Amino acid sequence: MTTRIFNRPIIILSAPRSGSTLLFETLSKVKGIWTIGDESHAVIEHIPKFSTVFRGFESNALTADDADDENAERLRQRFKSMLINRDGVAYDQDSEQEVRFLEKTPKNSLRIPFLNKLFPDALFIYLVRDPKANISSIIDAWQSGHFRTYPNLPGFAGKWSLFLPPNWQQLRGKKLEQIATHQWQVSNATIIKDLTSLAANRWKMINYQQLIDQPEQVVKDICQFAGLDADEQLTDSYKNGLPLSQYTLTTPDKNKWHKKAHLLAPQMSQVGDLVASLNEHLGNCQQEQLTTDIAQQLIDSAKPVSKALTPSSSVQPPVSRNSPCPCGSNKRYKQCHGQLA
Repeated sequence: MTTRIFNRPIIILSAPRSGSTLLFETLSKVKGIWTIGDESHAVIEHIPKFSTVFRGFESNALTADDADDENAERLRQRFKSMLINRDGVAYDQDSEQEVRFLEKTPKNSLRIPFLNKLFPDALFIYLVRDPKANISSIIDAWQSGHFRTYPNLPGFAGKWSLFLPPNWQQLRGKKLEQIATHQWQVSNATIIKDLTSLAANRWKMINYQQLIDQPEQVVKDICQFAGLDADEQLTDSYKNGLPLSQYTLTTPDKNKWHKKAHLLAPQMSQVGDLVASLNEHLGNCQQEQLTTDIAQQLIDSAKPVSKALTPSSSVQPPVSRNSPCPCGSNKRYKQCHGQLA
Protein backbone atom coordinates (compact mmCIF):
# COMPACT_ATOMS: atom_id res chain seq x y z
CA MET A 1 0.00 0.00 0.00
CA THR A 2 1.30 3.45 -0.92
CA THR A 3 -0.89 5.28 1.59
CA ARG A 4 1.88 5.24 4.17
CA ILE A 5 4.36 7.21 2.03
CA PHE A 6 1.95 10.14 1.61
CA ASN A 7 2.18 12.06 4.87
CA ARG A 8 -0.49 14.76 5.18
CA PRO A 9 -0.75 15.64 1.48
CA ILE A 10 -1.55 19.28 0.78
CA ILE A 11 -4.38 19.78 -1.70
CA ILE A 12 -5.16 23.18 -3.20
CA LEU A 13 -8.84 23.81 -3.89
CA SER A 14 -10.29 26.65 -5.93
CA ALA A 15 -12.61 27.67 -8.72
CA PRO A 16 -10.90 27.82 -12.12
CA ARG A 17 -8.86 30.98 -12.79
CA SER A 18 -8.55 31.76 -9.08
CA GLY A 19 -4.75 31.79 -9.00
CA SER A 20 -4.32 28.18 -7.94
CA THR A 21 -1.48 27.64 -10.44
CA LEU A 22 0.38 30.60 -8.96
CA LEU A 23 -0.08 29.20 -5.45
CA PHE A 24 0.91 25.72 -6.60
CA GLU A 25 4.07 26.98 -8.30
CA THR A 26 4.96 29.00 -5.20
CA LEU A 27 4.45 26.15 -2.73
CA SER A 28 6.26 23.69 -5.01
CA LYS A 29 9.43 25.59 -4.06
CA VAL A 30 9.02 24.64 -0.38
CA LYS A 31 11.70 22.38 1.06
CA GLY A 32 10.40 18.82 1.36
CA ILE A 33 7.46 19.29 -1.01
CA TRP A 34 6.90 16.78 -3.81
CA THR A 35 4.61 17.28 -6.81
CA ILE A 36 3.90 15.65 -10.16
CA GLY A 37 5.03 18.90 -11.80
CA ASP A 38 1.67 20.03 -13.15
CA GLU A 39 -2.08 19.56 -12.87
CA SER A 40 -3.38 16.04 -12.29
CA HIS A 41 -6.43 15.90 -14.54
CA ALA A 42 -4.93 13.31 -16.90
CA VAL A 43 -3.33 11.32 -14.06
CA ILE A 44 -6.72 10.89 -12.41
CA GLU A 45 -8.97 10.61 -15.45
CA HIS A 46 -6.87 8.07 -17.34
CA ILE A 47 -8.12 5.56 -14.79
CA PRO A 48 -11.39 4.46 -16.45
CA LYS A 49 -13.50 4.50 -13.29
CA PHE A 50 -12.49 8.12 -12.65
CA SER A 51 -12.78 9.22 -16.29
CA THR A 52 -15.37 11.86 -17.12
CA VAL A 53 -15.64 10.34 -20.60
CA PHE A 54 -16.21 6.79 -19.37
CA ARG A 55 -18.77 8.12 -16.90
CA GLY A 56 -20.81 9.53 -19.76
CA PHE A 57 -19.75 13.17 -19.35
CA GLU A 58 -21.84 13.54 -16.19
CA SER A 59 -19.35 15.93 -14.58
CA ASN A 60 -15.86 16.03 -13.08
CA ALA A 61 -17.25 15.12 -9.65
CA LEU A 62 -15.95 12.07 -7.79
CA THR A 63 -17.32 10.78 -4.49
CA ALA A 64 -15.96 8.71 -1.63
CA ASP A 65 -17.81 5.70 -3.06
CA ASP A 66 -15.79 6.03 -6.27
CA ALA A 67 -12.53 5.49 -4.36
CA ASP A 68 -12.68 1.70 -4.11
CA ASP A 69 -9.54 0.07 -2.73
CA GLU A 70 -8.19 -1.18 -6.07
CA ASN A 71 -8.56 2.05 -8.03
CA ALA A 72 -7.53 4.26 -5.11
CA GLU A 73 -4.29 2.31 -4.80
CA ARG A 74 -3.81 2.53 -8.55
CA LEU A 75 -4.12 6.31 -8.41
CA ARG A 76 -1.71 6.62 -5.49
CA GLN A 77 0.79 4.51 -7.45
CA ARG A 78 0.38 6.83 -10.44
CA PHE A 79 1.08 9.84 -8.24
CA LYS A 80 4.09 8.11 -6.68
CA SER A 81 5.57 7.23 -10.08
CA MET A 82 5.61 10.91 -11.12
CA LEU A 83 6.88 12.58 -7.94
CA ILE A 84 9.62 15.19 -8.21
CA ASN A 85 11.00 17.56 -5.58
CA ARG A 86 11.62 21.29 -5.93
CA ASP A 87 14.95 20.64 -7.64
CA GLY A 88 13.35 18.38 -10.24
CA VAL A 89 14.80 15.20 -8.74
CA ALA A 90 12.54 12.16 -9.16
CA TYR A 91 11.42 10.14 -6.17
CA ASP A 92 13.23 6.81 -5.71
CA GLN A 93 10.50 4.30 -6.54
CA ASP A 94 12.14 1.66 -4.35
CA SER A 95 12.05 3.97 -1.35
CA GLU A 96 9.47 3.97 1.41
CA GLN A 97 10.41 7.49 2.50
CA GLU A 98 7.42 9.63 3.48
CA VAL A 99 6.69 12.64 1.29
CA ARG A 100 4.69 15.84 1.63
CA PHE A 101 2.72 15.74 -1.60
CA LEU A 102 1.26 18.92 -3.13
CA GLU A 103 -1.69 18.40 -5.49
CA LYS A 104 -3.95 20.72 -7.46
CA THR A 105 -6.46 20.90 -10.26
CA PRO A 106 -9.63 23.05 -10.16
CA LYS A 107 -11.62 19.90 -10.93
CA ASN A 108 -10.84 18.83 -7.35
CA SER A 109 -13.40 21.37 -6.15
CA LEU A 110 -15.91 18.59 -6.92
CA ARG A 111 -13.85 15.78 -5.37
CA ILE A 112 -13.23 16.57 -1.70
CA PRO A 113 -14.96 13.44 -0.29
CA PHE A 114 -13.05 11.37 -2.86
CA LEU A 115 -9.71 12.96 -1.95
CA ASN A 116 -10.45 12.64 1.74
CA LYS A 117 -10.89 8.89 1.32
CA LEU A 118 -7.81 8.66 -0.89
CA PHE A 119 -5.71 10.60 1.63
CA PRO A 120 -7.44 10.48 5.06
CA ASP A 121 -4.91 12.85 6.66
CA ALA A 122 -4.84 15.38 3.80
CA LEU A 123 -4.75 19.11 4.47
CA PHE A 124 -6.69 21.47 2.22
CA ILE A 125 -5.83 25.03 1.19
CA TYR A 126 -8.86 26.82 -0.20
CA LEU A 127 -8.01 29.75 -2.45
CA VAL A 128 -10.95 32.05 -3.17
CA ARG A 129 -10.99 35.04 -5.50
CA ASP A 130 -13.37 37.99 -5.72
CA PRO A 131 -16.29 36.95 -7.95
CA LYS A 132 -16.05 39.92 -10.30
CA ALA A 133 -12.37 39.40 -11.14
CA ASN A 134 -12.66 35.61 -11.12
CA ILE A 135 -15.72 35.38 -13.36
CA SER A 136 -14.15 37.90 -15.74
CA SER A 137 -11.04 35.71 -15.93
CA ILE A 138 -13.15 32.61 -16.57
CA ILE A 139 -14.77 34.44 -19.51
CA ASP A 140 -11.30 35.33 -20.82
CA ALA A 141 -10.24 31.68 -20.54
CA TRP A 142 -13.22 30.50 -22.59
CA GLN A 143 -12.59 33.14 -25.25
CA SER A 144 -8.86 32.42 -25.47
CA GLY A 145 -9.37 28.86 -26.66
CA HIS A 146 -6.45 27.73 -24.49
CA PHE A 147 -8.47 26.02 -21.77
CA ARG A 148 -10.73 23.73 -23.77
CA THR A 149 -11.21 20.52 -21.86
CA TYR A 150 -14.06 18.96 -23.87
CA PRO A 151 -13.97 20.36 -27.44
CA ASN A 152 -16.59 17.83 -28.56
CA LEU A 153 -18.87 17.63 -25.52
CA PRO A 154 -21.96 15.67 -26.63
CA GLY A 155 -25.08 17.82 -26.59
CA PHE A 156 -23.26 21.12 -26.16
CA ALA A 157 -23.15 23.63 -29.01
CA GLY A 158 -19.64 24.89 -28.48
CA LYS A 159 -16.24 23.84 -27.20
CA TRP A 160 -16.37 23.38 -23.43
CA SER A 161 -13.66 25.00 -21.33
CA LEU A 162 -12.44 24.41 -17.78
CA PHE A 163 -14.16 22.08 -15.32
CA LEU A 164 -17.45 20.31 -16.02
CA PRO A 165 -20.05 20.83 -13.23
CA PRO A 166 -22.97 18.53 -12.48
CA ASN A 167 -26.09 19.28 -14.52
CA TRP A 168 -24.07 21.22 -17.08
CA GLN A 169 -26.83 20.44 -19.58
CA GLN A 170 -28.88 23.23 -17.99
CA LEU A 171 -26.33 25.69 -19.40
CA ARG A 172 -27.15 24.93 -23.02
CA GLY A 173 -27.97 28.14 -24.84
CA LYS A 174 -26.83 30.34 -21.94
CA LYS A 175 -24.62 33.37 -22.40
CA LEU A 176 -20.95 32.95 -21.64
CA GLU A 177 -21.09 35.22 -18.59
CA GLN A 178 -23.87 33.01 -17.19
CA ILE A 179 -21.82 29.86 -17.70
CA ALA A 180 -18.75 31.48 -16.13
CA THR A 181 -20.79 32.63 -13.14
CA HIS A 182 -22.21 29.14 -12.72
CA GLN A 183 -18.72 27.61 -12.75
CA TRP A 184 -17.55 30.07 -10.08
CA GLN A 185 -20.66 29.47 -7.98
CA VAL A 186 -20.67 25.67 -8.16
CA SER A 187 -16.95 25.42 -7.40
CA ASN A 188 -17.03 27.63 -4.34
CA ALA A 189 -20.36 26.40 -2.99
CA THR A 190 -19.20 22.79 -3.22
CA ILE A 191 -15.81 23.51 -1.67
CA ILE A 192 -17.15 25.36 1.37
CA LYS A 193 -19.92 22.79 1.93
CA ASP A 194 -17.53 19.85 1.86
CA LEU A 195 -14.73 21.51 3.83
CA THR A 196 -17.03 22.50 6.69
CA SER A 197 -17.78 18.81 7.19
CA LEU A 198 -14.11 18.24 8.04
CA ALA A 199 -12.23 19.18 11.20
CA ALA A 200 -11.34 22.88 11.21
CA ASN A 201 -7.63 22.13 11.63
CA ARG A 202 -7.53 20.33 8.29
CA TRP A 203 -8.25 23.29 6.03
CA LYS A 204 -7.24 26.89 5.58
CA MET A 205 -8.94 29.60 3.52
CA ILE A 206 -6.90 32.18 1.59
CA ASN A 207 -8.04 35.28 -0.30
CA TYR A 208 -6.27 35.48 -3.66
CA GLN A 209 -5.82 39.24 -3.43
CA GLN A 210 -3.97 38.90 -0.12
CA LEU A 211 -1.69 36.31 -1.71
CA ILE A 212 -0.85 38.90 -4.39
CA ASP A 213 -0.52 41.87 -2.04
CA GLN A 214 1.19 40.13 0.90
CA PRO A 215 2.89 37.00 -0.47
CA GLU A 216 5.47 36.74 2.29
CA GLN A 217 2.90 36.77 5.09
CA VAL A 218 0.40 34.52 3.31
CA VAL A 219 2.99 31.89 2.38
CA LYS A 220 4.38 32.03 5.93
CA ASP A 221 0.88 31.41 7.30
CA ILE A 222 0.35 28.49 4.93
CA CYS A 223 3.69 26.94 5.89
CA GLN A 224 2.83 27.28 9.57
CA PHE A 225 -0.58 25.68 8.99
CA ALA A 226 0.87 22.77 7.02
CA GLY A 227 4.02 22.25 9.08
CA LEU A 228 6.39 23.30 6.29
CA ASP A 229 9.74 25.10 6.39
CA ALA A 230 9.83 28.52 4.68
CA ASP A 231 13.56 28.53 3.97
CA GLU A 232 15.63 31.11 2.08
CA GLN A 233 15.27 29.39 -1.30
CA LEU A 234 11.50 29.75 -0.98
CA THR A 235 11.46 33.33 0.28
CA ASP A 236 13.93 34.43 -2.42
CA SER A 237 11.42 33.29 -5.05
CA TYR A 238 8.94 36.02 -4.10
CA LYS A 239 11.01 38.73 -2.41
CA ASN A 240 10.32 41.02 -5.38
CA GLY A 241 6.72 39.88 -5.71
CA LEU A 242 5.25 36.68 -7.07
CA PRO A 243 6.23 35.77 -10.64
CA LEU A 244 3.62 35.18 -13.34
CA SER A 245 2.22 31.66 -13.43
CA GLN A 246 2.55 29.53 -16.55
CA TYR A 247 -1.14 29.89 -17.41
CA THR A 248 -1.31 33.69 -17.17
CA LEU A 249 -3.18 35.10 -20.18
CA THR A 250 -2.46 38.84 -19.81
CA THR A 251 -0.57 41.12 -17.45
CA PRO A 252 -2.29 40.95 -14.03
CA ASP A 253 -4.49 43.93 -13.16
CA LYS A 254 -6.99 43.72 -10.32
CA ASN A 255 -9.25 46.19 -12.15
CA LYS A 256 -9.20 44.32 -15.46
CA TRP A 257 -12.75 43.13 -14.84
CA HIS A 258 -13.99 46.75 -15.18
CA LYS A 259 -14.14 46.22 -18.95
CA LYS A 260 -16.82 43.60 -18.37
CA ALA A 261 -18.75 45.46 -15.67
CA HIS A 262 -21.91 45.58 -17.81
CA LEU A 263 -21.79 41.79 -18.23
CA LEU A 264 -20.92 41.02 -14.61
CA ALA A 265 -23.42 43.32 -12.89
CA PRO A 266 -26.53 41.24 -13.74
CA GLN A 267 -24.78 38.11 -12.43
CA MET A 268 -23.93 39.43 -8.97
CA SER A 269 -27.42 38.86 -7.59
CA GLN A 270 -26.92 35.15 -8.31
CA VAL A 271 -23.90 34.89 -6.03
CA GLY A 272 -24.83 37.25 -3.18
CA ASP A 273 -25.82 34.59 -0.64
CA LEU A 274 -22.74 32.51 -1.38
CA VAL A 275 -20.45 35.54 -1.07
CA ALA A 276 -22.00 36.33 2.33
CA SER A 277 -21.28 32.78 3.48
CA LEU A 278 -17.72 32.88 2.18
CA ASN A 279 -17.12 36.23 3.85
CA GLU A 280 -18.17 34.79 7.18
CA HIS A 281 -15.42 32.18 6.90
CA LEU A 282 -12.91 34.72 5.58
CA GLY A 283 -13.64 36.95 8.56
CA ASN A 284 -13.01 34.09 10.95
CA CYS A 285 -9.47 33.73 9.57
CA GLN A 286 -8.69 37.45 9.24
CA GLN A 287 -8.85 37.45 5.45
CA GLU A 288 -10.11 40.26 3.22
CA GLN A 289 -13.79 40.20 2.29
CA LEU A 290 -15.22 39.57 -1.17
CA THR A 291 -17.63 42.06 -2.72
CA THR A 292 -20.36 42.04 -5.35
CA ASP A 293 -20.67 45.83 -5.66
CA ILE A 294 -20.27 47.33 -9.11
CA ALA A 295 -20.59 51.10 -9.45
CA GLN A 296 -23.09 52.30 -12.04
CA GLN A 297 -20.36 54.48 -13.53
CA LEU A 298 -18.32 51.37 -14.33
CA ILE A 299 -21.32 49.71 -15.92
CA ASP A 300 -22.05 52.75 -18.07
CA SER A 301 -18.45 53.19 -19.17
CA ALA A 302 -17.76 49.52 -19.90
CA LYS A 303 -17.10 48.99 -23.58
CA PRO A 304 -20.27 47.56 -25.15
CA VAL A 305 -20.03 44.40 -27.19
CA SER A 306 -21.53 44.06 -30.63
CA LYS A 307 -23.14 40.74 -29.86
CA ALA A 308 -23.82 38.51 -26.88
CA LEU A 309 -20.92 36.39 -25.72
CA THR A 310 -21.45 32.69 -26.30
CA PRO A 311 -19.23 29.70 -25.64
CA SER A 312 -18.51 29.47 -29.36
CA SER A 313 -17.81 33.19 -29.90
CA SER A 314 -14.13 32.37 -30.27
CA VAL A 315 -14.15 30.01 -33.25
CA GLN A 316 -11.01 28.03 -33.91
CA PRO A 317 -10.35 25.05 -36.20
CA PRO A 318 -10.48 21.50 -34.79
CA VAL A 319 -7.52 20.53 -32.65
CA SER A 320 -4.82 18.48 -34.39
CA ARG A 321 -3.77 15.43 -32.40
CA ASN A 322 -0.12 16.52 -32.58
CA SER A 323 -0.77 20.15 -31.63
CA PRO A 324 -0.48 21.51 -28.07
CA CYS A 325 -3.50 20.61 -25.95
CA PRO A 326 -5.84 23.62 -25.67
CA CYS A 327 -6.07 23.12 -21.89
CA GLY A 328 -2.58 24.61 -21.48
CA SER A 329 -0.86 21.52 -20.06
CA ASN A 330 2.07 21.91 -22.52
CA LYS A 331 1.43 18.34 -23.71
CA ARG A 332 0.31 17.27 -27.17
CA TYR A 333 -3.46 16.98 -27.53
CA LYS A 334 -3.19 13.23 -28.24
CA GLN A 335 -1.27 12.76 -24.96
CA CYS A 336 -3.68 14.82 -22.87
CA HIS A 337 -7.36 15.64 -23.38
CA GLY A 338 -7.31 13.84 -26.74
CA GLN A 339 -7.08 10.61 -24.75
CA LEU A 340 -9.94 11.66 -22.51
CA ALA A 341 -12.15 12.58 -25.48
